Amino acid sequence: MIRATLRRITSGRWPVVRPGEDLSCSEVGRLLQRFLDGELADDVEVEALSEHLDECRRCGLEADTYRKIKMSLAHRRVPVPPESVARLREFGDQLARGG
Repeated sequence: MIRATLRRITSGRWPVVRPGEDLSCSEVGRLLQRFLDGELADDVEVEALSEHLDECRRCGLEADTYRKIKMSLAHRRVPVPPESVARLREFGDQLARGG
Protein backbone atom coordinates (compact mmCIF):
# COMPACT_ATOMS: atom_id res chain seq x y z
CA MET A 1 0.00 0.00 0.00
CA ILE A 2 1.23 3.45 -0.83
CA ARG A 3 0.83 5.94 2.00
CA ALA A 4 1.77 9.57 1.72
CA THR A 5 1.93 12.71 3.76
CA LEU A 6 1.55 16.15 2.37
CA ARG A 7 4.16 18.78 2.86
CA ARG A 8 3.35 22.31 1.90
CA ILE A 9 5.28 23.72 -0.99
CA THR A 10 6.73 27.18 -0.55
CA SER A 11 3.52 28.93 -1.58
CA GLY A 12 1.66 27.12 1.19
CA ARG A 13 -1.38 26.52 -1.03
CA TRP A 14 -0.95 23.02 -2.49
CA PRO A 15 0.96 20.36 -0.61
CA VAL A 16 3.28 17.82 -2.20
CA VAL A 17 2.61 14.12 -1.60
CA ARG A 18 5.54 11.97 -0.48
CA PRO A 19 5.26 8.16 -0.78
CA GLY A 20 5.48 6.09 2.39
CA GLU A 21 3.88 8.46 4.95
CA ASP A 22 0.32 9.07 6.17
CA LEU A 23 -2.01 11.93 5.31
CA SER A 24 -3.55 14.00 8.09
CA CYS A 25 -7.21 14.98 7.98
CA SER A 26 -6.38 18.66 7.45
CA GLU A 27 -4.11 17.75 4.54
CA VAL A 28 -6.91 15.71 2.98
CA GLY A 29 -9.21 18.72 3.45
CA ARG A 30 -6.88 20.90 1.38
CA LEU A 31 -6.96 18.46 -1.54
CA LEU A 32 -10.43 16.93 -1.25
CA GLN A 33 -12.26 19.20 -3.69
CA ARG A 34 -9.57 18.80 -6.34
CA PHE A 35 -9.72 15.04 -5.78
CA LEU A 36 -13.50 14.91 -6.18
CA ASP A 37 -13.29 17.10 -9.30
CA GLY A 38 -10.79 14.67 -10.86
CA GLU A 39 -8.09 17.34 -10.91
CA LEU A 40 -5.39 15.35 -9.11
CA ALA A 41 -3.05 14.05 -11.81
CA ASP A 42 -0.49 12.44 -9.52
CA ASP A 43 -1.17 8.73 -8.87
CA VAL A 44 0.51 8.96 -5.45
CA GLU A 45 -1.88 11.76 -4.43
CA VAL A 46 -4.92 9.85 -5.67
CA GLU A 47 -3.85 6.62 -3.95
CA ALA A 48 -3.05 8.38 -0.67
CA LEU A 49 -6.34 10.27 -0.61
CA SER A 50 -8.35 7.18 -1.52
CA GLU A 51 -6.73 5.19 1.27
CA HIS A 52 -7.32 7.95 3.81
CA LEU A 53 -10.99 8.28 2.81
CA ASP A 54 -11.42 4.51 3.16
CA GLU A 55 -9.81 4.46 6.62
CA CYS A 56 -11.02 7.73 8.17
CA ARG A 57 -14.76 7.82 8.86
CA ARG A 58 -14.87 11.61 9.30
CA CYS A 59 -13.08 12.40 6.04
CA GLY A 60 -15.06 9.72 4.22
CA LEU A 61 -18.32 11.30 5.38
CA GLU A 62 -17.10 14.74 4.28
CA ALA A 63 -16.25 13.36 0.84
CA ASP A 64 -19.70 11.74 0.60
CA THR A 65 -21.31 15.07 1.57
CA TYR A 66 -19.37 16.90 -1.15
CA ARG A 67 -20.33 14.24 -3.72
CA LYS A 68 -24.03 14.54 -2.81
CA ILE A 69 -23.90 18.35 -3.00
CA LYS A 70 -22.19 18.22 -6.40
CA MET A 71 -24.73 15.69 -7.73
CA SER A 72 -27.62 17.78 -6.45
CA LEU A 73 -26.25 20.94 -8.04
CA ALA A 74 -25.54 19.14 -11.32
CA HIS A 75 -29.16 18.00 -11.55
CA ARG A 76 -30.57 21.43 -10.75
CA ARG A 77 -32.19 23.25 -13.65
CA VAL A 78 -32.34 26.70 -12.05
CA PRO A 79 -29.33 28.84 -11.17
CA VAL A 80 -27.95 28.46 -7.66
CA PRO A 81 -28.31 31.67 -5.63
CA PRO A 82 -24.99 33.42 -5.00
CA GLU A 83 -25.52 33.32 -1.21
CA SER A 84 -25.83 29.51 -1.39
CA VAL A 85 -22.59 29.27 -3.34
CA ALA A 86 -20.90 31.53 -0.79
CA ARG A 87 -22.14 29.35 2.09
CA LEU A 88 -20.92 26.21 0.31
CA ARG A 89 -17.50 27.74 -0.26
CA GLU A 90 -17.29 28.75 3.42
CA PHE A 91 -18.28 25.20 4.40
CA GLY A 92 -15.46 23.83 2.21
CA ASP A 93 -12.95 26.31 3.66
CA GLN A 94 -14.03 25.37 7.18
CA LEU A 95 -13.53 21.66 6.45
CA ALA A 96 -10.11 22.37 4.96
CA ARG A 97 -9.14 24.21 8.15
CA GLY A 98 -10.20 21.15 10.16
CA GLY A 99 -13.32 22.79 11.61
